[in-house]
Amino acid sequence: MKRAVAVVAAAATGFSGAAVIDALAFDAPDITVAADFGAPGDGLTRLVVSPADGAVTDAQLAQMQATPGVVSAQRLFDGSALVATQDLEPQDLSAVLPGVQVAHSASGTVTGGVVTDPAWASYGWNLQNNGANALGQSTSRGIDVAAPDGWQASTGRGIVVAVVDSGLQIDHPDLQGALWTDPDEPCGPADADADGYAGDCHGWNFYRNSADVTNGGPANNAHGTSVAGAAAARAGNGVGSAGVAPDVTVMPLVIGSGMSVDIVAGAQAIVYAADHGAAVVNASWISNGNQEIPILTQAIDYARSKNVVVVAAAGNDSGNRDTARLYPASQNADNLIKVGASTAADTVASFSAYGASTVDLYAPGLWVYSPTNDGGYDWISGTSIAAPQVAAAVALYRARFPDATALELKQRLLADTVPVGAYAGRSVTGGRLSLAELGSTSDEVSYSFTGMVTDPGTAAPTVTVNGDTDPGAYSATLSLGMEFNGEVMALADHPITLNGATVATDDTGSATFQLGSRSNVGPLVLTPQTALAQGRYVLVVQMLADGRPVGRAAAAPLLVGVPPQQADEDDSDGGTTPPADSSDPSSPSTPSGPSTPSNPSAPSNPGSNDPSDPADPSDPSDSSGPATPSDPSDSPNPSTPSDPSDPSGPAPADPVGPSTPSGPSTPSDPSDSSDPTDPTDTSDPSAPGPSTPPVSSTPPVRSTPPESSTPPAPEQVPGGIRPYDGAGPFRVTSISPYRVSVDGGTRVTITGRAIPAGALVLVGDTGRTTVVQSSTTKLVFTAPAMAAGTYDVTVFAPDRVTSDVLEDGLVYLAAAVGPPPADPDESADPGPGGGEPPADDDAVDVPQEFVGPNGQRLVRSELFASLGRTIWRLNCSVSCAGLAV
Repeated sequence: MKRAVAVVAAAATGFSGAAVIDALAFDAPDITVAADFGAPGDGLTRLVVSPADGAVTDAQLAQMQATPGVVSAQRLFDGSALVATQDLEPQDLSAVLPGVQVAHSASGTVTGGVVTDPAWASYGWNLQNNGANALGQSTSRGIDVAAPDGWQASTGRGIVVAVVDSGLQIDHPDLQGALWTDPDEPCGPADADADGYAGDCHGWNFYRNSADVTNGGPANNAHGTSVAGAAAARAGNGVGSAGVAPDVTVMPLVIGSGMSVDIVAGAQAIVYAADHGAAVVNASWISNGNQEIPILTQAIDYARSKNVVVVAAAGNDSGNRDTARLYPASQNADNLIKVGASTAADTVASFSAYGASTVDLYAPGLWVYSPTNDGGYDWISGTSIAAPQVAAAVALYRARFPDATALELKQRLLADTVPVGAYAGRSVTGGRLSLAELGSTSDEVSYSFTGMVTDPGTAAPTVTVNGDTDPGAYSATLSLGMEFNGEVMALADHPITLNGATVATDDTGSATFQLGSRSNVGPLVLTPQTALAQGRYVLVVQMLADGRPVGRAAAAPLLVGVPPQQADEDDSDGGTTPPADSSDPSSPSTPSGPSTPSNPSAPSNPGSNDPSDPADPSDPSDSSGPATPSDPSDSPNPSTPSDPSDPSGPAPADPVGPSTPSGPSTPSDPSDSSDPTDPTDTSDPSAPGPSTPPVSSTPPVRSTPPESSTPPAPEQVPGGIRPYDGAGPFRVTSISPYRVSVDGGTRVTITGRAIPAGALVLVGDTGRTTVVQSSTTKLVFTAPAMAAGTYDVTVFAPDRVTSDVLEDGLVYLAAAVGPPPADPDESADPGPGGGEPPADDDAVDVPQEFVGPNGQRLVRSELFASLGRTIWRLNCSVSCAGLAV
């Protein structure tokens, strides 16, 4: 059975948010239940330890781990600890830990499927994309936020998300158990906690100055209910689907009604949330005017003082938030995260705002399945529905890292994004929200850096290490880099002292210190000391157990005699300009994008099969909307309620910003939303194929074994340009010179349109390279020495998973007749016919070592070069978690 209810979308005056497309009710599809997943359990007895006066301390955790019969002890997000034992009983632990409560952990059994909710497999593409559950969009498996991976670390239980919006329909079946209750305020007319809000037992309505968080019921709270559902819809309750953080608590704070909000009320609500225990505030709304609003700025700053993250929608006006400023999306604050909307094809949604320095990341925002205020579900489109998924992710990070600052949580989340070519140059990270790393490192190592701003002389930063790992012989590798002429290089032959031992760094800037046998990696405090002159440095820490790396390394800026605000500047050279070549003026470029970016994967007008004719969301006569497909294998464009036989898909309502006209109804270039600056590119990123980067733990790398001393290419002179069609994930257009000497040392340039920041390069299967310059359109590396032959060249994103293989990228010549030519100009695109760039004698031998301003020996380093500009965006003046590398 299907039901479709048309919803009329009015022009946005405040939310600029997610537009309601359709409300649904349907029969649950069949869910396959697996008969057997293996033997039940591992034979261990699990106990929960809960101190009566707070969270488990480091000393208590260490004492548990040292107790005979204890196999492992790990902190839980609510402050308790889960202890796996060999047949120990509660009284056994109580005897060694006086004053704690010990109980058996609740046991259970697995069921068939990650989530048993009926709409999960059919419509939950944003959570886990199976390749067939994205309504009306071309897609591929894995284009999602990897929610089940994140749930390995936390589901958000005990964390409060404040939804500052239009209210909440608190009786929705998929939000039961999500509503926040003020522990200090019973419902009723009294102000028991003396906070000025009588009866605010579940939040406050700042729009009507009352305790009614439902805001008068379904007539007014549609937007807030759907936003809350995207974050917190319950998992495993047999209805609907799930939110990104299915166990978080929602604090509903009302600041508007329908499509309108009051910004001053919003500011007051943010302060309330910070004062009443929220970990993160979601603001799926934007200002009408382009002037900064002081009270809103003050409220966000106040939230920072309370260690609260604020997540804001970027807006649905297709505008550039760097220049077309609307607030809070154009605001700069360490605890503020701004979110754009992505599609299931991993492109920027046509309606989504963007901004190279303002929009931090993208999250699913086209046709996201979410609860509605009438007890049903909507397909929602807009940055309003993308933002709460990020807010929910922040809640999961808060549960995993309870002691992290708001800034550290933001840095961790942004560092874990999945880089995607379509988002490069249109956001700070160039990536999409992903919880995969949070899940994979839930039992690994975390770092906290302090003392990272100091005066010239002896620097003594402090690195606190925590994690739940196995016993072993532990050591720590400390690597030190120094910025010189805009590039961070390894500081070699430099003494570092730790725990009384002094070790000089090697050519990679690294020194390893033995820490002895340990039962766990942490808690551990490292305080290395080293003499440093004025400058900008980078400290990298990697823990090892029995000689093997434990978790990922972390890097943080170490500023010596340099004010923190200077480290935050985004210089035009991005810290990547190679000092050996001042003649190369190129720098990372930021495509400005059109004022109205198109979205090739957006569905067509429900009344037409013409994809170039999107519906006008401001037209109240357009009552179309999708009916629920009964079978996910059906046509991706569902039928409209007015004509079940019409296969055309619905258009997202309200893709228009509050103060910016919607622009033409027909996008100028429906085939390309990822590179609006290139009118010649006619590729269709919505179509399946190489434009969607494959995700593989072992990207393909093909090489042609060396044949003989005779060069395989007919030309005997180094040089030449090899063109590519730009069809891969990084849209590579050429490599030059592609004929190089077996001796190595040739500077090679790869041009493209979506090269990720911090890209790495491998020649063949073994040829490691040093990247000396990188931008969205140009990647320069030094070719390693190789035997004569033809080799593929693989460009990796920093995650070392996403890659672009350039077949036959380099031909190594046995004997070089002449010097290879210089790299072509960044804007050059040789096209199919290729062509030879002018010669450049300086390109033959690129120096790898330099003498610093005070005689330091500096060596070019792949590790430090890969950090790019991102490392200088970290503010570690107080403390930070570092950048995972």
